[in-house]
Amino acid sequence: MPESANSRASARDVQKIRRREQGHQYAAAQLVALGAPRPRPGCDPTLWLREALAAVGARNVRHRGAHRFVFRLGRTRREREEIELGLPTRRPHPKQPDPEPSPASSTAAPSAR
Repeated sequence: MPESANSRASARDVQKIRRREQGHQYAAAQLVALGAPRPRPGCDPTLWLREALAAVGARNVRHRGAHRFVFRLGRTRREREEIELGLPTRRPHPKQPDPEPSPASSTAAPSAR
């Protein structure tokens, strides 16, 4: 399977393939380059997409959602510095997707209280 600099299929790419919108050939070609079978003429694009994603070993990567940013508002620097934010001090921006939940944690019995 060839390596790609960006081997992600966005939701928009998936939508293009399903609805046969402009650019769907390019999105399908990217999946074929990763090892998916070529789409057969006249086949249902939704069925082909399901097969193609399974063939290349695609999986969903979850994250906790959009990142939130807080800014102090005020007319002067003094006013902005006096505003206390209810958030911890600066933390580094995430550099990796959220970790996958481990199978043991999802099947563990709830703790008794």
